[in-house]
Amino acid sequence: MTISTNTNTTTTDQDRALAVLHEIRDELRDFNKDMDRLNALTEDQVKSTVENRKLTALTLMFVIPSTFAAIPGANFEHLNEYGFDNFFALPVLLGTVLAASLGTFAFVKKKGWL
Repeated sequence: MTISTNTNTTTTDQDRALAVLHEIRDELRDFNKDMDRLNALTEDQVKSTVENRKLTALTLMFVIPSTFAAIPGANFEHLNEYGFDNFFALPVLLGTVLAASLGTFAFVKKKGWL
């Protein structure tokens, strides 16, 4: 009689263990599905970040030269406060615009944004 009771107890323990293992399996499947969704979201965010960096780099490459180029376009007859009565002022300004443009391009290229 003790043998049958012991067998029933062992079977019940095995059923419980099997139920726990099935529950763990189901939880792991749900976890894998959640991780797949998170991975897809992360990939979308990385693509968005790369696109935003490229747009920022292009904007930066146009804004800096435009800022320097706006100084002589003020259409004043004399711009003594900026020193434009000097013969070398305009070439220096154009050199500054060119240096800023090339520097920005080199920085952006080094960062891999283009």
